[in-house]
Amino acid sequence: MTITELPRMGSGRVSEARRLQFHADVREVVAWMRQYVGRLGFAPVARSWLYALESEGIITKGDFTWAGKWLADRRKEGLIPFELVGADSTRALSGHDAHDEEETPREYINRQLRDSLDRAKRYWPSSYWKHQEFFPIIWTEKRDLIKLFEPELPHAVRRFASKGQADVNSRVALIEECKWAESHHLIPVILFCGDLDPMGVRMSDAILENLMPLAKVLDWEYELKEMADDGRIIRFGLNAEFVDNAGLLWIDGLETSSGEDLSDPKHKHHDFPYVQSYLREYGARKVEANSIIASPTAARALIRDELWRWLCHFGDKQWREENRRASTEAAGHVDAITRMLAMFDSVGALYNPRRLEQAVNNGVASLPPSPE
Repeated sequence: MTITELPRMGSGRVSEARRLQFHADVREVVAWMRQYVGRLGFAPVARSWLYALESEGIITKGDFTWAGKWLADRRKEGLIPFELVGADSTRALSGHDAHDEEETPREYINRQLRDSLDRAKRYWPSSYWKHQEFFPIIWTEKRDLIKLFEPELPHAVRRFASKGQADVNSRVALIEECKWAESHHLIPVILFCGDLDPMGVRMSDAILENLMPLAKVLDWEYELKEMADDGRIIRFGLNAEFVDNAGLLWIDGLETSSGEDLSDPKHKHHDFPYVQSYLREYGARKVEANSIIASPTAARALIRDELWRWLCHFGDKQWREENRRASTEAAGHVDAITRMLAMFDSVGALYNPRRLEQAVNNGVASLPPSPE
């Protein structure tokens, strides 16, 4: 289903009929949101819903303030279920009451033993990077893109969302990851996905420029320059070909969050080189990176195709086989230990030090019947 606008109640006295119609209209928005979440497999955060609404042509960038308030108000009124809007992890509650639920030490120890033995069966000692040559790092502007890409990412692949320009700490962390890769004889690669608009393109073009001052401090200036020269700092999305092939929505104009349009000659940044370069190549239109969540299949194909340009399928297979062999061996040892513990427990020796010592020294058969 589709929607064309966010319904408004109107000001002043509102009739009962108008109120009921407003609630019905909001239910249509909720149905659309549920459909959207169903396609994605997760609930976008509030900001991402605004980008989704913009990509569908329901609002413009200049509407973000009132649309964000509209979304928050409908949630506070109970008209939009809380679970349809993802939690911002940076604002999540922290702290918890940590305690064990078992009533006796023996019950607690038994659970710990079971959990430890279960984990031991999943012994996985080989690093993913043991059989790889390149070390790709995924960088996106929007956090929901990371969530969208994650089903295609091996757990070992580093990824982060900068929420616009990356801050100093994020950039330092990125360089440290590249340094770690080189120290382990891997070749680092930065893969960036951002908005197809003047600022998004400018961000990707300026990655080297933004990282270089920190690389100098970290004594990694030469290596970063080498990465750029070797074509290992890459913008893999969004680009016009992908947008058109995936059927994503081009938004007319270059409206910013201030409500002003960069394509307007009166805009103070209109004549900046990065704006003029963008206008020459793409015209006065744009695509927000979050719009890709409307096409999750295409989005995952995008990251999969780019990622496996750098990762080795055979290396991935070797890693899995090597760890499965180790896990199978560990599971055999766990089964033997489990049988041994069960035997000691059956004769009352597992939690009785004297009986346990006697069983170890003289054999289980030497024990008198368990008093339990």
